Amino acid sequence: MNLDELRCQIDQIDQNLLQLFEQRMEIVKGVAAYKKENNLPIFHKDREDQIIQRISSQAAPENAEGAKVLFSTLMNISKCLQQKEVLDYTLDTLKLLEEIQAGHQQPEHPTVGCQGVVGAYSYLACQKKFPNATITMFDQFEDVFQAVQNEKVDFGILPLENSNAGSVDEVYELMKYHNFYINHTITLKIDHCLAVRPGIKATDIQKVYSHNQALRQCSQFLTLHHLPQESYTNTAAAAEFVAKSDLPIAAICSQESAKTHGLQILQQNIQNNDENYTRFMVISKKLYPRPECDTIATSLTISNAVGSLYNLLTKFAVNGVNLTKIESKPIGNKNFDVVFYLDFSGNILEEQSIHLLNELSSELTGFKFLGNYKAD
Repeated sequence: MNLDELRCQIDQIDQNLLQLFEQRMEIVKGVAAYKKENNLPIFHKDREDQIIQRISSQAAPENAEGAKVLFSTLMNISKCLQQKEVLDYTLDTLKLLEEIQAGHQQPEHPTVGCQGVVGAYSYLACQKKFPNATITMFDQFEDVFQAVQNEKVDFGILPLENSNAGSVDEVYELMKYHNFYINHTITLKIDHCLAVRPGIKATDIQKVYSHNQALRQCSQFLTLHHLPQESYTNTAAAAEFVAKSDLPIAAICSQESAKTHGLQILQQNIQNNDENYTRFMVISKKLYPRPECDTIATSLTISNAVGSLYNLLTKFAVNGVNLTKIESKPIGNKNFDVVFYLDFSGNILEEQSIHLLNELSSELTGFKFLGNYKAD
C-alpha cells in the first residue's frame, strides 16, 4: 500500500470521526437540557475521572496517554457547549453582571495614588495617563492597594512587569489579598541615570541605591564599574535619600527625580537594554466597562497534577479566545500548587466573554476576575 492509499484511509476515518463528533455534541445538548431541568452541575469530576480511566485501560498501551488527551479534550468541548446551553451563572458572574449594569463613569479629574515620592516612575506613569489628576504618594505598594479599597483615591497605579527584569513580585503577591479592578494599563519607557550630590565624582562612589528592579536593569553598568549596590524602596526615594546623605553615594533613578532632588547626573541611559519598558496597572474599587477594552485579566488556581494546565488552556482554544499573557506564582503549599494570572482577548460587554468567565468560575478554585482594559 502506497502513501496516497494510506492517506485516503486516514481521510475516511477522519470523516467518520467528524460525524461521530457531531452526533456526540447533539447528545451533549440533551444532557445539558436534562441538567438544567434537574438543577444538576455541569462539571462532574468523578464521572470524568472514571471515563478517562476506562478509556486508558481499553486503549493499546502505546496509545493510552494519547487516548487520555483526546477524550479529555472531548469532555472539555462538551462542557463548553453545556455551559452555553444551561447559562447557570455563578455568584462571581452575577456580581460581575451587577457591576456592569451599574454603569460607573470614570471621574474627569480623578484622585490617584502611587508608591514612592514625586518623580518616581509610577508618578510619571500617572502624569502620562491622568494629566489632570490629583496625585497622592504612598510609602508602600500595600498602602496604594489599601487606599483604593478604602476609596481614599479613585485609582491606584502600580508596576506589574519590566521588559528586561520581569515581574514585580511584591505587587503580584499583594494582588492575592485585595479586591480591585484593573481598568487601564500604562507602558512607560524607562531610562535610568546615575545621580549624585553635586561635587561627588564617579570614583568617590561607595554604594549605589535604587529599587531592586532598577538595579537588575542596570546590572551590566554596575558590574563594569565595580559599584556596590543596595536595594531601596523606590528609585525616587533612593534619589531623595542620596540628596539628604553626607556620604559619597549614588542613586539610580529617572532624570526627573534627579532634578527634583537637586542631584547631578553623572551618566544617562545606564540600563542594560535601551528597549527598557515597565508596564503599570491602573486599579480601582469600581469597574468601568468600556467598549474599547480588549483584554480581560483573571487569576485562578489549578492543582499540580498531570493535564491540569492543558485542560485549562483547552477552554480558551474551544472558545476561540487568544491568551495574551500567562504568569504563574507559587502559592506556597506542600502540593506546590500555583496561582495563574491570565490575560486574554475579550470585552465583558460581549456575551462570549461572560460565558467564558462563567465557565472558568464554575470549574476552578480561587478564580478571580481582575478587570478589563485596553492594551496599550
